Amino acid sequence: MRKNNVRTLQKTLGYLLDPSLRKKEAGDSILEVRNVEIAGVDFGEILWRSIKFIDCDFVGAYEVKTDMEAVTFAGCRFAGVFNFGKLTSVDFVQCTARAGTFVVGGVGSKGVRFSDCTFTGTDADPNRWGGMGSYGETEFVRCKMKWANVVSETRHTIVDCDFDNVDCTVSKDGGGSEVLIEGSRLRGKFDMRPATLLSLTVRDTVLEEFDLTDATVKEGILFERVKGGYINAYVKEAGRLSVRNSQIFGNGTKVFEAYAGGIRAIDIDNVVFGGDLSTEPVTIAGGTGLDLANVRARVNDSVVIQSSKVPRLNTHHIHTSLFQMQGCTLDSLVLSNSRIARLELTANTIARSADFTNTQAGESKVQPFAKGQAKLEGSNIKPR
Repeated sequence: MRKNNVRTLQKTLGYLLDPSLRKKEAGDSILEVRNVEIAGVDFGEILWRSIKFIDCDFVGAYEVKTDMEAVTFAGCRFAGVFNFGKLTSVDFVQCTARAGTFVVGGVGSKGVRFSDCTFTGTDADPNRWGGMGSYGETEFVRCKMKWANVVSETRHTIVDCDFDNVDCTVSKDGGGSEVLIEGSRLRGKFDMRPATLLSLTVRDTVLEEFDLTDATVKEGILFERVKGGYINAYVKEAGRLSVRNSQIFGNGTKVFEAYAGGIRAIDIDNVVFGGDLSTEPVTIAGGTGLDLANVRARVNDSVVIQSSKVPRLNTHHIHTSLFQMQGCTLDSLVLSNSRIARLELTANTIARSADFTNTQAGESKVQPFAKGQAKLEGSNIKPR
């Protein structure tokens, strides 16, 4: 049943259009707007404060440009484009949005929270997706989204959500976002290309494909107690990348890759990686440049891998102060064409081969290998 339009409620419409009139007549009491259609009215650039919209339908494009403080949308439905003004302490509870709809707060928004909201697109083409969030601080809790964008520019929290093929890019306009993803299920591709972040933490989460290609992360990236598929951490730069107590099984083609030439410190601890001879190796590479006679300036300080299972590990062309691997189980290791100030390989089980071709180390402590197992051409590595 179609709801009555807000224009039929003269007093309510007057209060929404003129906050000063509302304050004069009703003081600071909460304005409750229930079971109406909000459409066909240009509300302009005013301030809505202490309002609760319940079971309302918002339809239109660019008509609601208001700033908001202490506003709640409960059980509301959105269809269209809603680029609000600055939102402060605004809650969206059990709301839904049609495909292609945008429900986004403006720059400087704080305390924006989407709880138990559902947004399901109808087209796999990202050019046809809508989105929810704000160009400020946004929290998503127990939300379900598919073929959509989740938007936040300064702090982005995702807790206990079910996302399926969702984009979560963060532009550089806000200076970078703190992102926390916890206890969630990320199916399909979770795309953060090419996000500008202050930090990223992904914890207790199941994922299928997580893409950080060309992201810039001022501080660190942490994956902790994560289970799932393929992680692409080939970021442009980051202070640290840590993967702990996780199971990364890959997608049948790729498993894990990281750009050592852009990350200052890489730590992998107690991680089980999937993959076999039919998949690409786990890859941590880059930093020297391709011309080993003219090596690029070092960016990476350390690569430390311990107590992990890696079927095939490829760490070619790295330039680091420390490469340390201890207590790991591998089928094969490629550590070729690299420049390492200190190399330590101890107490590892390597079933097939270790390739050190053209790698030079300032000092090294390398475990012994079986005859013919280590490839040392062009290298100064001396296993013992």
